[in-house]
Amino acid sequence: MGLLSDPDRSEAVLIGVHDYTALENLPAVAQNLEGLHAALTDPEVWGLPDTACTVISQPRSVGDVLDTVRDKARRAEDTLLVYYAGHGLTDPHTDELYLALPDSDREREYTSLRYEYLRRAILDQQATVQSTVVILDCCYSGRALLGRMSASTHIADQAVVEGTCLLTASSETRPALSPPGERYTAFTGELITALTEGVPDRPDPLDMDTLYRHVHRRLAGKSRPLPQQRNRNLGGLIAIAHNRAVAHPDPPQMPAPDAPDASDLLFRQSDAEERLARTERRAEQLRLESERLHQQAQRRARETVETAQRLASAVMATAESGFEPFWFAVPVPRPLYGEDGSLDPVAELVPGVWYLAVERRGGGMVVLYEDGTKRGFILDMTGIERGVAEEAADLSSGQSPSEVAAAKRRTERTVREAERLASAVTATAEPGFEPFWFAVPAPRPLYGEDGSLDPVAELVPGVWYLAVERRGGGMVVLYEDRTKRGFILDTTGIQRGNEIPAAPGFAPFWFAVPVRRPLMSETEEYEEAGELLPGTWYLAIDKPEQGLIVQSQDGHRGILFDTSGIQPG
Repeated sequence: MGLLSDPDRSEAVLIGVHDYTALENLPAVAQNLEGLHAALTDPEVWGLPDTACTVISQPRSVGDVLDTVRDKARRAEDTLLVYYAGHGLTDPHTDELYLALPDSDREREYTSLRYEYLRRAILDQQATVQSTVVILDCCYSGRALLGRMSASTHIADQAVVEGTCLLTASSETRPALSPPGERYTAFTGELITALTEGVPDRPDPLDMDTLYRHVHRRLAGKSRPLPQQRNRNLGGLIAIAHNRAVAHPDPPQMPAPDAPDASDLLFRQSDAEERLARTERRAEQLRLESERLHQQAQRRARETVETAQRLASAVMATAESGFEPFWFAVPVPRPLYGEDGSLDPVAELVPGVWYLAVERRGGGMVVLYEDGTKRGFILDMTGIERGVAEEAADLSSGQSPSEVAAAKRRTERTVREAERLASAVTATAEPGFEPFWFAVPAPRPLYGEDGSLDPVAELVPGVWYLAVERRGGGMVVLYEDRTKRGFILDTTGIQRGNEIPAAPGFAPFWFAVPVRRPLMSETEEYEEAGELLPGTWYLAIDKPEQGLIVQSQDGHRGILFDTSGIQPG
């Protein structure tokens, strides 16, 4: 049994929507607000001052609700009670709870009040409230979207607010929410009755746990949907009403242990049956999911075996004589397997690109990849779009001219790139070249010095690279981690950094320091100009009488006097 919350230091916000534009009307909700307001302000129940119990009927906007709740959370020093009655909706993608407003639409969840925003208003950083009670009397649409899980359980779990008691009604249809001929909705009606008449054989005052158990028993006895409760930080002990069924409350005493009464046994039985039903539903879900995964694994295994057999047959087969090459496009992405028979694809054929079939072997087709650098087998040719064959793929009628031109441009570009790279690899280094830092305006490939068209790395914008030589039409570049070097062929638009002067008789080299060391200025005062850090590569560009002239990757330079233990790159 808890102490009654101080009505003079507490606040309540009662929100209700009974008239809707696009949803079913709920006339009983208007009576809910009136009856609950009367109960909470009754001095013999809780005794909230009328100014502390705010009723928002037919809220005009989300802002009206959230501003009021946040203001009340900042004013309340003891307990804040927030009540909502109306339609509850769920987001079809996230299952989030939304509270319907007069103009809400099931197909447009953004027209409703997202519960998470209400929760944040209650938890406002400037709030002074100590305890919070949240009561939701709303039906939940989209039950099918929640699978076989109870919609109310799901919503109750996600709606809990830290340090509160949350009480929700579990109503899925309008008849369950508002029984015909009754003044109030089923859930709120039992709550109001408990507040105004009290709960027999229970102490005074009534805490939220006692109210929940009583309402739960009453609804179970009428075979109506059962409410849900979630407590955080002893939220079930929050007391908001005197127990009017206690005529002369005795002084608080430690209750003597006795046997549970019939109503407690009924509640426990109902609760146990509900937990058992949830467990059985979850077990069935797990069984069905396990069976689905097993069937999926068997299907994938069969597909893998079939693919391996077809690929092995194609690899061992000889090329079909008289085959005429043709261009084709795939309707959906399909793997291109290497000619070594490995099941790891070497590339993927994608829709919207023309590929050239050059041979047929067994059940597979040998295909040239779009850049002309790869070839392999495609095993599934169903639904492909064929171009018109020619002697060596001379496309004519029926073939898109733009696609033909694009394919030719790609081939010509590849040839030009190969020629420029070959020229750079065979050329000698240009004498008198001064190394310099630079950055590229767009990603560009770094080709290896062996002349392969497969890039060894990619230069990206925002990183400084060091050009160390010029050979023919290419530039020899050190990659950012200093472990790779290669050729960049396209230097248009590059941003040059500070050039590194060549020191006669000294070969620049990369190095790293073992510990932090100061970098001194090159002036006679030798002031500290920076700091060298372990794990970073620096470039030694000259060696005066003492130390090294050092340049960092961002272009700053100075003298390192202590060179002991440095690690050359």
